[in-house]
Amino acid sequence: VVLQGPAGIGKSMTVQKIMLDWAAGELYQGLFDYVFCIRCRELSLTEEAKSLADLIIEQCQDMYAPVKEILAFPEKLLFIIDGFDEFSFSLQPEDDHCCANPSSKMSMEGILSNLLRKKLLPKSYLLITTRPGAAERLQGYVKFPRFTEILGFSEKGRREYFFKFFKDEGKANTALRFIENTTAVSTICFIPMVCCIICSVIKVELETEDEIADTLDTTTKVFVQFSHSLLKHDSQKRKKSLLNEFRNLCSLARVGILEQKILFEEEDLKEHDLAASDLKDLFLDRRTFRRGIGCHSLYSFLHLCFQEFCAAMFYILPDEKTRAPDDNEMDLKKLLDVCEKPGNEHLTLTIRFLFGLSSEKVQAFLEEVFQCKISDLAKPLLLQRAEEAAAEDPPRKGYRLLNFFHCLFESQEAKFARHVMHRFQTIDISFKTLSVLDCRVLAFCLQHSTIQDHSIDLTFCRLKSHHMKALAPGIKNCAVLEFGSNRLGNSGVNVLCTILKELYCSVNTLNLGENYLTDACAQELCATLSNSKTLVSLNLNDNSFSEATVPFLVHLLKTCTSLSALFLDGNGFGDKGRKRLKQHVKKIELERPFWLWL
Repeated sequence: VVLQGPAGIGKSMTVQKIMLDWAAGELYQGLFDYVFCIRCRELSLTEEAKSLADLIIEQCQDMYAPVKEILAFPEKLLFIIDGFDEFSFSLQPEDDHCCANPSSKMSMEGILSNLLRKKLLPKSYLLITTRPGAAERLQGYVKFPRFTEILGFSEKGRREYFFKFFKDEGKANTALRFIENTTAVSTICFIPMVCCIICSVIKVELETEDEIADTLDTTTKVFVQFSHSLLKHDSQKRKKSLLNEFRNLCSLARVGILEQKILFEEEDLKEHDLAASDLKDLFLDRRTFRRGIGCHSLYSFLHLCFQEFCAAMFYILPDEKTRAPDDNEMDLKKLLDVCEKPGNEHLTLTIRFLFGLSSEKVQAFLEEVFQCKISDLAKPLLLQRAEEAAAEDPPRKGYRLLNFFHCLFESQEAKFARHVMHRFQTIDISFKTLSVLDCRVLAFCLQHSTIQDHSIDLTFCRLKSHHMKALAPGIKNCAVLEFGSNRLGNSGVNVLCTILKELYCSVNTLNLGENYLTDACAQELCATLSNSKTLVSLNLNDNSFSEATVPFLVHLLKTCTSLSALFLDGNGFGDKGRKRLKQHVKKIELERPFWLWL
């Protein structure tokens, strides 16, 4: 089973909860005798050859662990592989060092490769967590994976979290009102990590201001505000050294991201002049690991996505003392050149943050915080990269396309979208689970496009009515709307009708097949589409319409003279309803070609 979700959504926390519930006898009772969690970030630290049996002994923290007994019943073992996207080595080809002996020593990539391919303990069970960007690469190693998605906080879950975080009911309600009244912030609060940071920022603002500033509408701005809240406590005391120390921290983050290094030694901190820095305690977690008979300390950023943010900050913070501007430009060009090559999914979020940090508002805020001129190298290079990505042939689709749109959205620069969106006349993100934030991102890009005939395919994206609300600003620039096989329901269609009426859309193709629609939305839908001068094709297949809907469809056929194809298969119109529809279509066919699927 592959458990996927974006950064900070709670994948690692979920597997920890699974282990705790199993240990307490509340989950998988009688199914597994042993559950082992292999963290890919820690595997990356190990250079010497080991066997799977060695890893099991380390997990048990007992050199006398009954390894033979454990391995005797592999069907009773669950291996949790946490953070596949964080593994820093490239996995070996299938025919390279295939090993079925759990006692044979091999490299860490060898162990992981043989576990994933079921060469080692083929009867054991695997639960793998990963970000979506690495999910496609993972499919090259596992057979018949079952993918499941962590969707983050529901609205109810978010409310519960706010009340637990603030404890004070009044402050919690104030914060929730701000979130609920600020659509931009509300749509990114489904990610627990981001929600935690937003709460931390709001808490600080409530302690110092009467009102909460409206500066949290992108993930980048959330991280900028959170960094500011950590830094400003003692920034007055150390104004001169603050910028230098924070740049050193960002340099550490950058090196780690480029080398896929998440855990840092004391030597790494010394190399970046952070050993005696107060920022070490603000931004880094210290963890103790066993090494032989002793222990040693390693450091990591508060969260991987925070390391990715700091890595992006490195490219925009000025460094007059040690690096020439040309060096910074070459480094950034190199990063942009390699960021989307196979195996470099770990750079995705850093690039997204870079686009966000190119925003004029963000840069003005950072200049005020650090009292310095922010580097202006990034924006033209990012715009050039965006234009190159848009010109690719064949064009992008799926998660690669969605990630590109997220980059444009983070920048909040309308001119970025205007420069490139005309290249994406057809947008295919079908069969990918979309969040409300994803829909808002797509709407931003479409809204600022210079063309009005986009075709968007969001088939089987698990869309509901709240997704439709998020898409609203972009629909006005779409001619083809493929919304088939979703969960819009009557409420979602009513939202769509409102959008189509208010924005005077020129849709020529609308697919609402298999969307749990009933007679309750038929009148509103048909009345809205009756006024269309452009609608050519309407798909309502596989819904739950009955004979009661037929009069509204007949009215639509009479009034929408541009309509030439109507798909109604898989509904419950009954013989009488079907007969009436066919009779009316025969009349239309005397005037123009018409296709009816019933």
